[in-house]
Amino acid sequence: MKLPKNFGPQGFGGMMQQMQSAMARARSLEDELASERIAIDKGPVKALFNGTGELMKLAIDPSIVDPEDVEALEDLIVSAVRDGFNSATELRNSKVQDIMPNIPDIPGLG
Repeated sequence: MKLPKNFGPQGFGGMMQQMQSAMARARSLEDELASERIAIDKGPVKALFNGTGELMKLAIDPSIVDPEDVEALEDLIVSAVRDGFNSATELRNSKVQDIMPNIPDIPGLG
């Protein structure tokens, strides 16, 4: 029988220890992400997100509020929210990859 990749010389016990360590790190990841801050600057529209993608603050420069061109302001807000969410998603994925490289690929569990 071929052992899973990265099974290691410590056998099943070593693999279980790696998995338990990764699970502990994953449990703390949500709190860690919630404390992260991601600033998005679209000029007159600024947004602040946490690492989970939650919008924490939105600031709009009053000088750009034009009742005749609400669509431009809406576009800036949508763009800021999209960029913040995408940045939070990239941050989460990066942190998850930091956890996962030490976990062996177990057939049937992926």
